[in-house]
Amino acid sequence: MEKSAIFIDAGNIIKSWWAYCKVNGLTNKIDYIKLVALLSKDTNLLRAYFYDGVPETISVKKKGFLQALEHKGIQLRTKVLKKRNYYCDSCKTSTTKQIQKGVDVSLATDILRHGFQKSCDICIIASGDEDYKDAIDLVKDRGIKVWVSAFKDSLASEVKRTADRVILLDDVFDEIKQ
Repeated sequence: MEKSAIFIDAGNIIKSWWAYCKVNGLTNKIDYIKLVALLSKDTNLLRAYFYDGVPETISVKKKGFLQALEHKGIQLRTKVLKKRNYYCDSCKTSTTKQIQKGVDVSLATDILRHGFQKSCDICIIASGDEDYKDAIDLVKDRGIKVWVSAFKDSLASEVKRTADRVILLDDVFDEIKQ
């Protein structure tokens, strides 16, 4: 049985999950344990990774969520959110927002690491983000299969064309909801 590794881009999956729910009048939450089980079906799962940006001070709820993922065997890869100031010329106000920096790079680096070490036969990326296309191409050149799992509306056409297999989350929604 082929070995697989799963790479979950939390920001991309969560954003597209809620967009799908809004369009379809749903309020369900995603069950990451079910997602991992579905994506790794018929493979020997080496490891699942969860990539996310977190504030410097993590809320009790978020901390509990992350600990639950770890307890279920999902390895966390978090980056502290960065503060950015934005100024609006129209209303002459400035705001500070927290943004993710380095999360996509961390995920792409892990894909490349597994690809070059040949520690798995299949890299399964839970994200439709086009930023991963170059990493996908490189590991495929090393003989690693790449599966991509995303919602149809968030799946970049380049990633769809490049992937060896595409799993549309729209089609398996009921299987991965809480």
